[in-house]
Amino acid sequence: MDSRPLDTDEVAAIYDDLLDTYEMEWERRGHRSLHLAYYDADHDDPGEAAVNTIRVLADAAGVESGDRVLNIGCGAGEGSVFLATVLGATVHGVDVGEQQLEIAREYAREHGVADATTFARDDLHDLDTVADDSVDVYWALEALSHSDDLPTALAQARRVLAPGGRLVLADLFTRESDLSPADRERLDTIDTGLGTRVGSIDDLETALADAGFEHVEVRDGTEGIRPSTKRRRRFARFITPLGGVLTSIGYFSETQVDALRASTAMHDLVTDDVLGYFVVTAEA
Repeated sequence: MDSRPLDTDEVAAIYDDLLDTYEMEWERRGHRSLHLAYYDADHDDPGEAAVNTIRVLADAAGVESGDRVLNIGCGAGEGSVFLATVLGATVHGVDVGEQQLEIAREYAREHGVADATTFARDDLHDLDTVADDSVDVYWALEALSHSDDLPTALAQARRVLAPGGRLVLADLFTRESDLSPADRERLDTIDTGLGTRVGSIDDLETALADAGFEHVEVRDGTEGIRPSTKRRRRFARFITPLGGVLTSIGYFSETQVDALRASTAMHDLVTDDVLGYFVVTAEA
């Protein structure tokens, strides 16, 4: 696994560069999400399954009207707007990418929840825009995989949560800490392409306990996202062989090609049961 420190400006630049790719996907499925879609018997359409991922986390955390939610890595605002419009929460979304934050603010205005949502550029290791004991729910949908210092990130989560507050997250983690050289190489492809530092689920559980969280529950949701990684891999395998040509004519960037390679590696590692997708809850 890649052990180099993550530069937040580089991570922001990756997702700024990928916005055109994501916007094409948004047009196809009518949903402004950057996360994996969670399929089940009632949600087999890509757009519906993407919304379902948010619903699964909200149910796991028991989000209710009036809850103060801190949305880590809020992206283009889809999750924040859902929490505000559907569940009546007030939401503070933070992200390292200002371009996505502007999209999120516009999206909240379009849906009439500008008064219930705020968005700020902030790092999950600092949370300078969030006061101590000020939120009821710490929400991290595919955000903690962007941390290269999990103990610091979770210490910040513990700081901002009010007593009895809840943490909820969903993300990719390796099932084991020790990987074969081939699997480490594939994981490096993901880390490089998506600006992540994917760790093990065991390390996450240890870090949560060390940060003082209690009642930690881990649910394996891998089956739900398999169709989503398969869709991404299918698109990547179609485009990647043309990457050199598309890059040379300015249609695709190297960043976009790296992200496509990451999508293929992600699906392969999920298929081989090296990576799992876990929904985790804990209490402060």
